[in-house]
Amino acid sequence: MLILAALAGLLGFGVGRSIVALSDAHRHGRPDRWITPMCGDCGSTLTLLATRCRSGGHPQRGWNTVIILANTALTAAMVAVVPSLWLLPAYAVFTAAMVLLTVTDLDTKLIPNRMLGPATALGGFLLLVGWLFDSSAGSPLRALGGAAGYFSAMYLLAIIARGGLGFGDVKLAALIGMFTGFLSWEAVLIAGVGSFLIGGGTSLVLLVFRIRGRKDAIPFGPFMTLAAMIAVLWWEQITAWYTG
Repeated sequence: MLILAALAGLLGFGVGRSIVALSDAHRHGRPDRWITPMCGDCGSTLTLLATRCRSGGHPQRGWNTVIILANTALTAAMVAVVPSLWLLPAYAVFTAAMVLLTVTDLDTKLIPNRMLGPATALGGFLLLVGWLFDSSAGSPLRALGGAAGYFSAMYLLAIIARGGLGFGDVKLAALIGMFTGFLSWEAVLIAGVGSFLIGGGTSLVLLVFRIRGRKDAIPFGPFMTLAAMIAVLWWEQITAWYTG
């Protein structure tokens, strides 16, 4: 198990570097780059943790290292929590999507279709493949129900909020609902309710300490992705604690 977790972490490290490359390209309005992160000043490749470029030594944002290490740790953790190792590729894709969409939403307050669409399609395909190899690992029908339910709830809230929630958040809910629904209905509920609890608490702190004003837009996507990862990693423990 430790060897597999190490291998998964190594994969997560490489994917984390790709996330840096793609998020930087999106942030600067450049064409998508899916592989090696490059310096925006001189075009050379970046160091292992993407802190500087190899050629000119230009410093990069410190957030790059956080992205790479977070994706490494979360991908390795999936080895211990997925109900079947056949599902590891699917949940590795899900992890990468959550990290990438968190970064892009924080950077640009957008959840791009060109990132969300492939993640949903590829993730759904890998979930189905994993289920075909181990049908006891989860439920594709519940995954569809989770996607439809979370999407519908967010769509209704977006209409009521009148601009308070973007349609990118609504579409993100479908992806999260699919992966949490595959595991359990409790995971879907934890992801949905958790996003509002985390978002509300964070917004309150930002307002109290005047870091943000009442009219400042705060992206909701990162609260959704954080709650989704909590749900996938600890839904069983949270459910056991709550039902106690």
